[in-house]
Amino acid sequence: MNYSSSWIAISLLATVAAAPLHRGGTARAQRAPAPPCAADSNYQRLAFWVGDWEVVDSTGAHYANQRVRAVLDACAITAEWTGRVGDKGLNLTSFDGRTGEWRQMYVSNQVPAPSGVSLRRSDPSYNGPGVRFIALVDPPAGQVMRSRVTILPLDGHRVMQLFEDSKDGGTTWSVQFKAEHRRTGEP
Repeated sequence: MNYSSSWIAISLLATVAAAPLHRGGTARAQRAPAPPCAADSNYQRLAFWVGDWEVVDSTGAHYANQRVRAVLDACAITAEWTGRVGDKGLNLTSFDGRTGEWRQMYVSNQVPAPSGVSLRRSDPSYNGPGVRFIALVDPPAGQVMRSRVTILPLDGHRVMQLFEDSKDGGTTWSVQFKAEHRRTGEP
């Protein structure tokens, strides 16, 4: 064997030795691990809300359209809605692993109305499905007005958003707006 053929033999042997071993004659594709938020049930507590929705009021009348998307590798959710009269809103919602709470920032084009900008956190006393949001910052001492928003799944791939107010510091609550979300596209 000459020098040239020896070199080829060594190269071929090195290539074969360095090749990965395959079981059953097929290579197994390596899968990228799921993003941490997508695998964490805390972050997925509002996954039922992701989709395109027609929002109807308690009488069944069209109120708005809403587009809800999981963003940032499922670490957050955006919800953008457009109402009947040019009213628009956008919120960014995510679970805060440091505090164990959900956080939400809501902004609308209805400023300077009180509903123009809201900062909310999940209500630690709520154990039901979905998430209930209350003001991020507790109201000043002596202020008795409270508001809360609950987002919860309904049967038939529907979602309910319930807006409630209290005039007695949270002892009793009255429904201000009840919105049912009906899918307009695929989940």
